[in-house]
Amino acid sequence: MNDEILVFHYADRAKAFIIEVFRLFEYYEGLEGSEELEKLMLEIFKGCEKELTLGKTVCSNIKWAQDYFEDASKLARELIRDFNRKDHERVKEDLRNMLNKMTTCAATAETKNID
Repeated sequence: MNDEILVFHYADRAKAFIIEVFRLFEYYEGLEGSEELEKLMLEIFKGCEKELTLGKTVCSNIKWAQDYFEDASKLARELIRDFNRKDHERVKEDLRNMLNKMTTCAATAETKNID
């Protein structure tokens, strides 16, 4: 399989997951907090981190893509930390930055595939 197609697939997959997590987090913010609800949201964030780790692992031999996945994975860890600190504004910023990393990664893969 072409490296760029592989990277595009995993970056685009991560983007879709991040967008859905963002939507769920905004919904979560509108609910009355409970310990069980917080646990659920934390598990969703951990799922996001796992999705990025999967992409990073699968694309590990594609040098140019590694930085994107590594940066997004780092942001996912920060996302979990910020959520545990109850810093919701920072959580949103982490999600936006993760989405930007994966969008740029997918766009770069698409451009390299065209060339």
